[in-house]
Amino acid sequence: MLMRDKVAIVSGAASMKGIGWATARRFAEEGARVALLDLNAGAVQEAAKAIGNAHQGYVCDVRDAAQCQQVVEKIIADRSE
Repeated sequence: MLMRDKVAIVSGAASMKGIGWATARRFAEEGARVALLDLNAGAVQEAAKAIGNAHQGYVCDVRDAAQCQQVVEKIIADRSE
């Protein structure tokens, strides 16, 4: 439980076969609440549901700095609720 009480943000996590997915699962196994980011809204929500400790899925294009900032602010706000 190295990541207990931490939030891990993982991009490219919607494909349940890729490195983003594997990374998100590992963080969750270590106790982190995982916020999954991806361009595919439906897939990222499904991936978040599949990870038991997932914070939730967020749509974000990580090439866009403003979008990244907005998503991080949303993750912080969601965590506070």
